[in-house]
Amino acid sequence: MSLLSTIQQSAGALQVNQIGLQVVGNNIANANTPGYIRQQLQQVSAGAVREGNLIKGFGVRADGIIQIVDQALVERMYNAQTSLSGSETLDKAYSQLEELTTDLDNSGLNRQLSLFNNALLELSAQPNDSSLRDFVVLQGETLAKNIRKTREDAVERRELWNGELDDIAQQINRLTERVAKLNLEIATIEGGGLLRSDATGLRDQRYTDLEELAKLVDINVQEQENGTVSVFVGGDYLISNGVRREVYTAYDPDREGSEVRIVETDSPLQSSSGRLAAAITARDQIFGDYIDNLDNVATALIRGVNEVHSQGQGRRGHTQLLSSAAVAAGVPLVDAGFPWAPRNGSFDIKIVDLQGQTISEHRISVRALGQVTDSTIDSIAAEIDAIDGVTASITSAGRLEILSDSPAAEFTFSEDTSGFLAAIGLNTFFTGESAYDINVNSALISDSDLLAVSRGGVGQDTDVLTELVDLVDRPLQHLSGDSVRMMYEDSVASLAQKINIQASATEGLRNLHATLQSQHLAISGVNIDEESIKMIGYQRAFQASSRVIATANEMLELLVTL
Repeated sequence: MSLLSTIQQSAGALQVNQIGLQVVGNNIANANTPGYIRQQLQQVSAGAVREGNLIKGFGVRADGIIQIVDQALVERMYNAQTSLSGSETLDKAYSQLEELTTDLDNSGLNRQLSLFNNALLELSAQPNDSSLRDFVVLQGETLAKNIRKTREDAVERRELWNGELDDIAQQINRLTERVAKLNLEIATIEGGGLLRSDATGLRDQRYTDLEELAKLVDINVQEQENGTVSVFVGGDYLISNGVRREVYTAYDPDREGSEVRIVETDSPLQSSSGRLAAAITARDQIFGDYIDNLDNVATALIRGVNEVHSQGQGRRGHTQLLSSAAVAAGVPLVDAGFPWAPRNGSFDIKIVDLQGQTISEHRISVRALGQVTDSTIDSIAAEIDAIDGVTASITSAGRLEILSDSPAAEFTFSEDTSGFLAAIGLNTFFTGESAYDINVNSALISDSDLLAVSRGGVGQDTDVLTELVDLVDRPLQHLSGDSVRMMYEDSVASLAQKINIQASATEGLRNLHATLQSQHLAISGVNIDEESIKMIGYQRAFQASSRVIATANEMLELLVTL
C-alpha cells in the first residue's frame, strides 16, 4: 500500500468522522424535540487488500445511520398507553356519573325520599288537614320529577358517548391515513429496505402517530422488511404498506347506540381496550347500568307505595277510573304485559253512597296459577261489570275503565291480596313503570281528597297512611327483604366502590406507562453528556486522521525530492 493509499484511507476516515459529528449535532439539536429518537452512525471496517503475504486494512466506511430503539419495549409501551388511555376514559365517565348522584345540594334522591316520607309523617298526625294532603301530593310530584330528571341527565350523558365514538372514528381515519402515507415515503427513501439507513424524521413521525393510535384502540404493529408497518386491531388490519381501511360509526340496535365499523367489510372494529372500548363501556355499562338501577329503584318505589295505596280509601270514593297500565286482552295475566305480574288472590270493590256508607261489597277473584282457567283482563272486567252500580270495560288501548252508574254512588277498593290493582294502575299514588315515566296520579293532583288514608272505609281509620309512613325504609317482600332506600343506597355505594377501584387502576397504569416511557427514553432519548463524549471522540479521530495525512504528505514530499 503506497503513501497515496494511506492518504486516501485517512481521507475516508475524515469523511466518516464528519458524518459522525453531523449525527451527533443532529441529536443535540433535537434533544428537546418530542418524539425524537436518537440516531447513531454505523461504522464498519473497509475491505482488506492483499499485498504479498500481508493483508492490510483499507480504513473505515460509514455503513448507515440508524435509530436506537427497542422494538419490544415500544410494543409494551403501546399496550400500556392503550390501557392507560382506556382507564382514564372510564375515570372521566365515572366522574360525570358521580355528579348525578351527589346529595350535597339536597336535591339528590336520598334527600327527596326523606322529604316525601316526612310529608306522610306530618299528615299522619293530622289526617284531615287538606293542606297537608296537598303537601304529600306535592312532595310526591317533586320526588317523581327528581327521579325523571336524574334519569334524563344520565341518558343525556350516555348519548354524549355516542358523539365520542364519532370523534374516535375520525381520529382513527386521520392517523391511519398519515401512517399509510409515511409507509410509502419511508419505503421509497430507504429503497424498500435495501439501504442500511433509517428514514429518520419520517420514522419519528410514524412512531408518534402509532402512539396516538394506541390511545384509541389496542394495536398490533408488525414491521415489514421494506420498512413499512402493518397495523392490526382485533384480527382485522387497518394498515398494510400504503393501504388503509377507513372506519365509520353506525347505529347498533342491539346496543341501542353507535358502534365503529370497518367500511370495507362493514364489520365492527373489535377493540378490547383503549378509548374506543372504554367509550362503549361507559355508555353501555357505567351509564347503562346506572339507568337500569334507577329504573329498578323507581319501579320498587311505584310498586311498594301503590300496593298499599290501591287498597285504601280517601275522604270520598271514585266515580270513574282508568287504569294507568295498558295490557293485552284475551291472554293470562302473567303474559298480558303488566309492569309486574299479579299474584293469585282477590280484591274487594265496595259501592258506597256520598257519605261513604257501604251499599254493597263484592270480591273479585284473580286466578294466576298457570292453568287454563287463569284470569284475563277481560274476565276481570266482566266480573266487575256484573256488579250493580258500576260498569267496566276494556278500552281500545288495553286499559281497564270503571264507571259509576249513579251520581249518588261511588266505589272504593280494599283487601287486594293479588296486587292486581297496583299492577294495572287503579287507585294508585304513582303512575308509570320506571324512572322514565314515574309521576303522581293525575286524579290525586286534581283532588287530594282521593289520597288513600283508610283501610276499613271512608273516614274509618288511618291504617293505610300509617303503613305508607316509613315505607321507603321498610323491607319489602318483592325486594327480597330490601327497602327502596336501601336499594338506592346500595347502588350509590357500589358506584363509589367502582370509582375508587377505577381510580386505583388508573394510577397503577399511569405508573407502569411512566416506567416504560422512562426506559424507552433511556434507550432512545438524547443524553447530552453521552453526545458530548461522542463529539470529543469524533474530534480526536478527525485530528488524528488529519495528522496521518500530514505525515504521509511530508513523507511523500521527501520521497519526491530524493
